[in-house]
Amino acid sequence: MLRTHPKADEGMHKGTNVHEPEIKRLKFENECDEKLCKKEQNSKENFIQESTSDSKEIFSEQQEEDNERMIEDDENSVVIDSDDGFKFPPDDDASDMLDEVEYNGYFPTVTDRYFTPYYKVNVQLPEDDICIRIHSNRICMLSLAPSHIILQGDKDIKTINFKVSDKLDRSLNKVSGKGKHGAQPLQTNSNICSISCSDGQTYMIKCCMIGKLVEVNEMLLENPRLLRNPPHKGGYLAIILPNLKLLENLKQSLLTHEQYIELIKERGRTAAPHEIP
Repeated sequence: MLRTHPKADEGMHKGTNVHEPEIKRLKFENECDEKLCKKEQNSKENFIQESTSDSKEIFSEQQEEDNERMIEDDENSVVIDSDDGFKFPPDDDASDMLDEVEYNGYFPTVTDRYFTPYYKVNVQLPEDDICIRIHSNRICMLSLAPSHIILQGDKDIKTINFKVSDKLDRSLNKVSGKGKHGAQPLQTNSNICSISCSDGQTYMIKCCMIGKLVEVNEMLLENPRLLRNPPHKGGYLAIILPNLKLLENLKQSLLTHEQYIELIKERGRTAAPHEIP
């Protein structure tokens, strides 16, 4: 059996006892720190509770004061049931607003406001006049000019046919998207439709521009006489997206409204300028 020396045991006990005061000191400091933290935390919680209760009391007092003030205002207020007691201040400078409005008996239509008319005259024969109205977004509306031979005299429009050949029908045109994909391409001399009149005459109408066909006025198939109406009432033939790169050249090749009116005067037409839309 192994035995240790008594002095060695005594030395071990002494080494252990040397660190006991240090351990007690550290333990005491930790306990003090914990008590101090708890005390600070309790102080904060008490402060928050006191602040909240004070705020509630202040708010309730203000609410009571506001309610009392509203009750006093209601008691002192006077309710007016009618406007009989109100007098408008005199206006010595009052004038009739209608006297300041320039009105000549004509209100501009939608096409007048947003489309600029251009004209091409004598396209295939004398008085074969075409009107091209260009929208602010550059879309074009194609129609007969008021001076077109079809619209003169007692000619009665019998039929309008958008089938310009055995293989090409303008009314079957289908487009999609902003770029008008699938649209039928048009050249300056492309046919848009044929118009037959009651006198036996048939007129082929040209588009007079390079572009893409957006749509034709299919209402004319059922009611050809609509062509005599203004464009905003169905009197147009087709909507065309012109070649934007050639748009300025197109405008330069056409007559403006003022130039067209002067030409009509030279022809000796009986229609007055204000009657031409």
